[in-house]
This record gives sequence, C-alpha cells and structure tokens, in this order.
Amino acid sequence: MANSSAPVAVATLAAVHEGDDVQVKQFLFDGVRSLCRTLGLHEGDVVHCRSDAPSWLVLETPGGRTVVLERGWARFIEVGSADQETKQ
Repeated sequence: MANSSAPVAVATLAAVHEGDDVQVKQFLFDGVRSLCRTLGLHEGDVVHCRSDAPSWLVLETPGGRTVVLERGWARFIEVGSADQETKQ
C-alpha cells in the first residue's frame, strides 16, 4: 500500500545534463527569481542544456539566448518534463 503522506521528489535544474530539455516550473526564492529574470530565464520556459560541468550549466532559452548558471543557483529552480507544456 502506498503511503499518501510520503514526500514527493522535486526535480531541480541542477540535475540536468547536456542534451536535456526541461520546463522551468518555479523559482523557489525571490533572489533566484530576480537573478533569473536578469538572465532572461522565466517560469514556463522550456530550456535546452547545451553543456554541463560539476559546477555550472550552459542553457539555451526559447528566445535563443545562452545562459550560464551555477549549479548552486540551479538547485533552487524546480523543473518538469519539457513535454508537460503540450499536455496542459
């Protein structure tokens, strides 16, 4: 029997790797939201990971902008499957 009170796993941008496409769902803190707004990254965007390293990600936004983001910041950006946008 499944435990309905079990915590739900949340995927974050920090877990993506080169070649992944994900949809930005939510910024977990105002500071992250402000940083991402400055970088041109917004909730609802489907981003493509062009490159990754242990400490950073290189993302491409829907508008074609390249964004370099530290994984430390990416831990506070909730993401979902890129194809969820078409299911809604």
